[in-house]
Amino acid sequence: MNSRAFPAACLAGYQGDTAGDELAEKVLQEIAQVVPFFSGITWQNLGENGLQWPVSKNGKDTKILHTDSFKRGLGKFHFFEFEESQEVLKNSNKFPFILTTSRNLEHYNAGTMTRRTGNEDIVSEDVLLVNREDAAEKGITNRSKVRLFSARGEITLTAQISDKVKQGILFTTFHFPELMINRVTGDVTDKHTKCPEYKVVAVGIERI
Repeated sequence: MNSRAFPAACLAGYQGDTAGDELAEKVLQEIAQVVPFFSGITWQNLGENGLQWPVSKNGKDTKILHTDSFKRGLGKFHFFEFEESQEVLKNSNKFPFILTTSRNLEHYNAGTMTRRTGNEDIVSEDVLLVNREDAAEKGITNRSKVRLFSARGEITLTAQISDKVKQGILFTTFHFPELMINRVTGDVTDKHTKCPEYKVVAVGIERI
């Protein structure tokens, strides 16, 4: 298992001329002062290909971190009993579908950077993936407009019939903020990680 790299590209914004190189070197020195375990990383020993993390104080990097075992032993695990989301338990009767949100390859998050590029010609909208059986039951056809609603609110978007999602599951992205996908998502969080449950949203759907 390869260790993570600490590449010179991390400081690419400081490169380009002599003054830039000097500034990058000083930044690394300051980092080492604040976080001592970076002390072995200097601008000179990064070279063109960077170093494999972790890096010792003498500047020697680690080509392979784990060989016969993990550094802490066999690993550190925590067991948690499965608990159904309160989002599902409280809303499943009125909102029988589960909406999960994620990203497309062509865009990053709200698209503030990628939508300024030609990527918007490839993916120009957030669409709702609907399983074929669910679509047939709801009278939804490919590219038809649908109303997606939850206990919080509703939005209108374009449906795309897809075998990528299972029955009962809907999927969309959040690259186009003007769609206001968060009108339907909730503020329920996982009690262990405190992450919002954007992947588990109880919703209903109907063709417009």
